[in-house]
Amino acid sequence: MIKSVLLIGFTAIMAVSACKPEKSANTDEVSNITGLAKKGSAAAPVAPPNNPVIQSLLTNYWVFEHYLIPTGQESYIKKRTNKGTWFQFQSDGTYISGQWGKTIDEGTFFVRSEQNPYMGRTMQNVFLDSAIDDNRDVEWQIQGVSEDGGYMSWVKITANSVDPEPGMTKVIQMMSLPTPQALRVDSLGNPLY
Repeated sequence: MIKSVLLIGFTAIMAVSACKPEKSANTDEVSNITGLAKKGSAAAPVAPPNNPVIQSLLTNYWVFEHYLIPTGQESYIKKRTNKGTWFQFQSDGTYISGQWGKTIDEGTFFVRSEQNPYMGRTMQNVFLDSAIDDNRDVEWQIQGVSEDGGYMSWVKITANSVDPEPGMTKVIQMMSLPTPQALRVDSLGNPLY
């Protein structure tokens, strides 16, 4: 009888312990670039195409100066908390990003061309595949570039982004990490008057 109880108890313990989810293989991996824990999964990097728009992304930092969320026809909400978000793209197909002076993400980026039916021309879409947090995976369509290449307009492709909230942003090129003072706002993105 005691052997049967022990055998049933042992079997129950083994069954319960076998049901625990296994740790992901990359849970304990830490980036040697940013020092962040890699909890996401990013595809292997691929060098971006030799396109003038994409090549300009490979210079300096690209910073969210303005970020709008469409709420209806001709109606927008300014999302000030995204101000100061920056990206630094590398020629090997990798990127790092953050906000103000803090690095918060890294991963790989991929470029594809897409015909925009509303604008009647081919656009470059940039998909960011985060190695830190899969909830940050997002695709942006570059819809405009200034003549001097100093700023661009990006529109979020919600169908290919984890976060379904629409968005559009004006990104500016900066030679160094952004500061609230350089963008004339406080650390929350509120304008300084």
